[in-house]
Amino acid sequence: MHIEPGIVDGAKIALSYATASGAGAYALSVAWKHPKERGAGSLIAGTVATTALVFGFFEILPHFPVGVSEVHLILGS
Repeated sequence: MHIEPGIVDGAKIALSYATASGAGAYALSVAWKHPKERGAGSLIAGTVATTALVFGFFEILPHFPVGVSEVHLILGS
């Protein structure tokens, strides 16, 4: 999404990068431990199910035309 320069403070951008890095690291650590505890099939099945749900919610259910930069309208409606 395009954000005009000066709209978002640099500290908030840094915080967003730190938050994304932390969330990604946590997700990778959970995904690394999951097959050891429940098996690889469980991780694959969960990944496929989650992907199918996200596809359904964002591609199949919305029936009104929106542009790429207007995805927030989907979540707000």
